[in-house]
Amino acid sequence: MFGVALRRYTRFNKRTFSTVVTKNFRLASRTSPVKQTTFSKILRVSPYGVQSRRFAESSAPHGEGKDFLNDTRKFFDGAASLCDVNPGILKILEECRTVFRITFPFRDDEGNLHTVYAYRAQHSHHRLPVKGGIRVSEEVDLQETMALAMLMTWKCACLDKQILEKIKQRKLGAKGGIRLNPKQLSPREMEKVIRAYATELICFQVIGPGIDVPAPDIGTGSREMAWVRDQYQMMHRWDTDGPGVVTGKPREVGGIDGRTEATGLGVYYALKHFFDRVADFRNDIGVGLSGKTVVVQGFGNVGYHAAKFMSQDCKVIAIGEFNGFLYDKNGIDVEALHKHWLKHGTFQGYAKGTFSKDSVKVLETECDILIPAAKEMVINEGNMKNIRAKVIAEAANGPTSFRAHKHLTQNGVIILPDMYMNAGGVVVSYFEWLKNLSHVRWGRLTKRMEGNRGHAIVSALKQVTTLTPKMEELIGQGASERDFTYSGLEDSMADALGQICTYAKNKVLTALK
Repeated sequence: MFGVALRRYTRFNKRTFSTVVTKNFRLASRTSPVKQTTFSKILRVSPYGVQSRRFAESSAPHGEGKDFLNDTRKFFDGAASLCDVNPGILKILEECRTVFRITFPFRDDEGNLHTVYAYRAQHSHHRLPVKGGIRVSEEVDLQETMALAMLMTWKCACLDKQILEKIKQRKLGAKGGIRLNPKQLSPREMEKVIRAYATELICFQVIGPGIDVPAPDIGTGSREMAWVRDQYQMMHRWDTDGPGVVTGKPREVGGIDGRTEATGLGVYYALKHFFDRVADFRNDIGVGLSGKTVVVQGFGNVGYHAAKFMSQDCKVIAIGEFNGFLYDKNGIDVEALHKHWLKHGTFQGYAKGTFSKDSVKVLETECDILIPAAKEMVINEGNMKNIRAKVIAEAANGPTSFRAHKHLTQNGVIILPDMYMNAGGVVVSYFEWLKNLSHVRWGRLTKRMEGNRGHAIVSALKQVTTLTPKMEELIGQGASERDFTYSGLEDSMADALGQICTYAKNKVLTALK
């Protein structure tokens, strides 16, 4: 009877049949012997039990993010103990306001059908829109997504003075995740997954320029954000603010110049200004970045740009990735190594330095500044006693467990917290969002005027003194969109650091987080 009913249903709606079946029924047991079922015959695809290996391990959530969520709440409780806030309000802030769990069918390039698990968590709706990235990783689960959404709220709060008081517009935390390994997806498969995920969120009015504004995260970039924007505008053609539904887009479709490197550049600005006042926290570290040794764990977008900008003033002696790390006491040429990485996908075979396949050991390299810029919980009870850095700059989200954080700070290690260190991306995302809503790029109305005024000043100065070509260019050039982005980012990071350090000194805190 059931098989007859399904056959009759497909006569009326073949396109939606696979969606309905996949959402509500198992096609075959993953552990049972493979056999051709009624469902697979109707769908004319391979049985669910013989799906490609590249999806087998990502099929169902396993709850790995529970410890991360618990540690996030512990950090929150520690901070709350120092604040005179109503306990009822604190209890509200310990939970996410809204959490969406999504499953949707996906057919790979080989014709096999899979169920994809995805999430979107919104921590608070106190002021809209909420803000947070979309992560694609086989380690994504519900608890991790909730923890990251909470961290996004605290990240925005770290920049409170700039964004809340000066611009009078709040953005609170959200986060999205899709449980797949992006490295095992073809571009066509990736596009299908992202568009399907975006469609689910759009249909239920989860995202929008004034509701929830996603951005790139691990496993996604400007390409994926362009697909989300395109999907939204196809479904909301009347919305002239549609490009503001997502940030981190390519410039050609409404992105902002400087967004790609924003998080890594924010890490550099934060460390640059912190080391101007490092003597307030430790006397055995010289003031300024000059001559400092740096280790970076993670060589994705954030890690690469953090290493690139830090190498201007410091010596980057080690860079690590999932399949190994490179060490060179004389300093690594970051650009040359990045080209090698893009070509080979490994540091092995690079002409200079020493390569090791034991990737986690990069965190234990002796250095002045350690920048974990990959995943959460990489510094934990297992390696916390082997960390030999004087300063840890948390460029990743939650890279240090609660116990490891406590142990390291008690032993004099300065930890610059993730909610501040990687806030550069959300700052520039805010600038991009404003650009999309105003429908004019930064500098469009002022660059020519400022340039003309600058040339007039250069002409007047030349009559009384001599100017170098660099000085002439600096004075006579109007501010471009990138100039506005860099200036606004550095100002935000510097002012936020001032607030954090002042509060820590007034409260006599040993831990900035």
